[in-house]
Amino acid sequence: MLLAASILLTFIGTMASCLLVLMLIDRSRRVRRARLVRQGSGSAARAQRVMQKLDSAQDGEALRRRPTGLSGLLEARLRAAGLALSPVMAGLVIALLAALAFALAALSGLVPLLAAAPASALTGWMVFNILLDIARARRVRQFNDALPEALDIFARGMRSGQTVQGALGVVAQHARGVARDEFARCHDELKLGVTLNEALAALARRIGSPEAHFISVATSLQAETGGNLVETLDNLAELLRDRRKLRKKAAALSAETRVSAFILSSLPFVIAGVLFVMNRGYLTPLIGDPRGLVMTLVGVVCLGLGIFSMYKLSRIEA
Repeated sequence: MLLAASILLTFIGTMASCLLVLMLIDRSRRVRRARLVRQGSGSAARAQRVMQKLDSAQDGEALRRRPTGLSGLLEARLRAAGLALSPVMAGLVIALLAALAFALAALSGLVPLLAAAPASALTGWMVFNILLDIARARRVRQFNDALPEALDIFARGMRSGQTVQGALGVVAQHARGVARDEFARCHDELKLGVTLNEALAALARRIGSPEAHFISVATSLQAETGGNLVETLDNLAELLRDRRKLRKKAAALSAETRVSAFILSSLPFVIAGVLFVMNRGYLTPLIGDPRGLVMTLVGVVCLGLGIFSMYKLSRIEA
């Protein structure tokens, strides 16, 4: 038992060290590429050729490219979460999480090793996707919070007589957080000849929030039907502020329901943990007996469906 534990801990330490080294190498590579793009802007054609060679290309064709396969899926999810990781590194992170889950299952002795291997792989994939969803939700929230102010800056720049490209450059300089990075990317795309509608449509695809799609649709309609772009941006900023106020009000009204749902969903797991610590043999039939395993799986599935239902009922979309 001690030998197996030492082997697993050594494997986990080696995987963590390799992952850290790969992250540092990938980060330095991306920094060099970004510096190359900034310094190699002597002409638009040269900058476009350089950016086409990068896997994070920002020209219009690359933005319309659809990811394929597992590597493409990981790349799309990593880009949506705003993480500077390659699909290979994401696979290493999943493998590390699976190794940790396998080590916990092996050390506890509650799950057979043959069943622990596929369960650990599934656990690593699920945990990694949950972390990606959390990172993406945080990124979208930061973008939506800074978006009305960014639109105000854009409208003021247009009102002062600047061109669309110049006003977008002002937004890229004075916006906050994720909005600054995204509008800076749109500004770079305008330099390469991409139209404003295409740049904002690509931004909406990257962010994926309704607020970002509002901007894309509004600017597209304004370009097709004509009108005052400054007035459109002002109306959009006011609409987004009202939407944010409504969302906060809805969150305040549903706070009690969400807390109750959290308590009810965590109660079965807390009671099971307490029983396992106080009297481990009480729950042994649910793990060691095949009939108990079937009952445990059915109970976990039912609990998952109930938790999902409570989450959807307590969530109010503004």
